[in-house]
Amino acid sequence: MTTCGKAVIAIAIAELICASNAWAGDSFQILVPDGFVGTSGTVLYGVADAGLQYSHAGSNHVLGMESGAGATSRFGIFGVEQLGGGLSLRFNLESAIKLTNGTAGGTTAQNESTFFSREANVALVSNDWGRLKLGRQYPTELSLALDPFYGVGAFSPYGSLAALSSDLGAAATIGDYRISNAVAYMTPIIGGFQFEVMGAPRGVTTPGYPEAYFEGAQLEYLNGPLYLGVFYDVIHTDPTASFPSVKNKWLGAGAMYNLGGVRLSYEFNMTVPDYPGYAVATTHMIGVNAPQGTNDVKFSVVYRNVAGKPAANSWALGLGYDYNLSKVTALYARLGYVINQKHAIATLANGSLSQPGDDQSVIAIGIRKRF
Repeated sequence: MTTCGKAVIAIAIAELICASNAWAGDSFQILVPDGFVGTSGTVLYGVADAGLQYSHAGSNHVLGMESGAGATSRFGIFGVEQLGGGLSLRFNLESAIKLTNGTAGGTTAQNESTFFSREANVALVSNDWGRLKLGRQYPTELSLALDPFYGVGAFSPYGSLAALSSDLGAAATIGDYRISNAVAYMTPIIGGFQFEVMGAPRGVTTPGYPEAYFEGAQLEYLNGPLYLGVFYDVIHTDPTASFPSVKNKWLGAGAMYNLGGVRLSYEFNMTVPDYPGYAVATTHMIGVNAPQGTNDVKFSVVYRNVAGKPAANSWALGLGYDYNLSKVTALYARLGYVINQKHAIATLANGSLSQPGDDQSVIAIGIRKRF
């Protein structure tokens, strides 16, 4: 590969993964302009993010190091080979890392240890016919840019409340944060629309196990400053000694409008476990991401409602400021607060309550470096 070719693909990676405020580089999600047309090569990329975090909930006071409150720490390898005729072959291997102790990887929904926990896939891409992707990858869901904090598990109020399902029933879930054994087809952008469908065969013949762990679809639309999206996913849990396989539906919709650089967003989702006696939860978020010169101010307010159980409802607020030292390096601060009703158990930043109904406050400061 020529030096020029390396430079072209490195710039494309930087634009889509490292330096883009609009997409934050947390996924190769749809409606991101294809920066790899005509290029071939392989690059290493990632994020190194660490800081101090204080959490107060009831009688629990915790001060400690945190990895990934600004953006999930990770490293990945991304490659493109041009095959001619508008076809390209791409692969992506990406692992989560913790800067607090140097560990990497994660655990899947099937309790399998995995090193490349965030991405492990290969894709055949046609400029005219779309993309076929095989392997562990993002589920069908809305653009992460709707959330000013990009769904970061170590802080995001929306990500924390939307993912909460343990109070709905023992087998309730929104599924894994990445889908293993997935097969996904995505159309090219047609008139501003793009559609993706995904399935994940379970791969076992044991009686009682589901044929597929995951089935889902998403439709997104982009027209100038306006983004609209909807998704519908079905997650089948594996049976346990206490429960059979349970069907969980996770669905949502969202919109974002870029008003002179200020991004205003709304997102809604619903978790619907299909099992007698289980509850249904809905989550609403309003978000604002406003540039201040070269820096960024972020704010979100989130409301989670558990149907028929008003004492399990929660509110969460998030405020953030990114002081950008360069296009890829920033200092950041985060403030978060959760207001729980009497029996609610919502938390931010993987925190713990001394008892249900406790409110929680979180303060975090850190350094983020994209490469």
